[in-house]
Amino acid sequence: MQKQIPIVPLFDQFIRESMTGKRRTTSGKRISVGTIEQYVTVLKYLKRFEQAQEHSLRITLLYGQQQKLFRRELNYWKKIKIALENYLRIEQGCYDVYIATVFKTIKTFFNYLRKEKGLPVGEFHKQFTMPSYIYQPVLIGTDQLQRFITDKVFSDSLPRCLKQSFDIFLFGCLVGLRYKDLIGIKKTNIQTINGRYFLQVSAQKTGTAVTIPLPEFAVAIVERYKTKNGRYLFRRLSNSNFNLHIKRIVELAGYTQQMPKFRYRKNILTEIKTKMGKPYRFCDHITAHTMRRTAITTLLMLDVPEQVVRRISGHAAGSKEFYRYVCIAQDYSNRHVLMAYDKLLKPAEI
Repeated sequence: MQKQIPIVPLFDQFIRESMTGKRRTTSGKRISVGTIEQYVTVLKYLKRFEQAQEHSLRITLLYGQQQKLFRRELNYWKKIKIALENYLRIEQGCYDVYIATVFKTIKTFFNYLRKEKGLPVGEFHKQFTMPSYIYQPVLIGTDQLQRFITDKVFSDSLPRCLKQSFDIFLFGCLVGLRYKDLIGIKKTNIQTINGRYFLQVSAQKTGTAVTIPLPEFAVAIVERYKTKNGRYLFRRLSNSNFNLHIKRIVELAGYTQQMPKFRYRKNILTEIKTKMGKPYRFCDHITAHTMRRTAITTLLMLDVPEQVVRRISGHAAGSKEFYRYVCIAQDYSNRHVLMAYDKLLKPAEI
């Protein structure tokens, strides 16, 4: 009789060891809080899936080479993969890109069982794959960013409750930090060297220590807040409240042109509507992560070398995510080069 183990207790152990630091990344760093939160979410999905299926998921330990057992387990996990995918899509309303992140966590869990616990669970988890889709991120353009920085009439017109969020948003579009790192900036992180202001921080996710020179506009924001009470430079708004604030700010700025949002569902490109059932506008796409994307892309478009931008952003060399920013910046450069060629080839007016 082959030994079978229920998945949920093993997944609980996987999460506990990730939280306590017993399980770490391949480089020896602790698993980030955001990653652990994703693990917890996947475990909730698995529990709900078990309830919907009315049976518990289990793993059979494959001691020895038994072809009949191997085929049985292969078919079992094929069926589980299809059933779980359909459950997430139909019952939970998940789109393909999110199902792919759930499957990625499941594969990480199985690799943990194989490599760190030495359990002979096979490689059936490799079936948990989804087509790879790349979505073009929405960014604040250079013209829009220049307007936000220089248009004092607009900034003065904002309601008081939005003014600090606006300052945080502009600061984030300049320095490129993740939102958690941004609101975690302490006044002591601001250093003055030879009359110039620098931001010295360590990114929570990567642990990378960075020193970022601050332009005059960012210095003006620092000066506005460094005399306020408390250790932190900015008020520590929740991510959800900050997202609501900046969507409203961009809406008040007049950037309300329709920009439909599309995601794949069952390999079919599907338009997503807002909670009100309306098409997305440009302002509806703006989130805290827009700041980081905007800062990285802006620096690349201004010809800052890739290795310097990676140092600031904390991306590793060869990062797929960072390469997306490079592609966006290259598209921007290509458009301007082609415009220059058009002007060169256009007949001169007499």
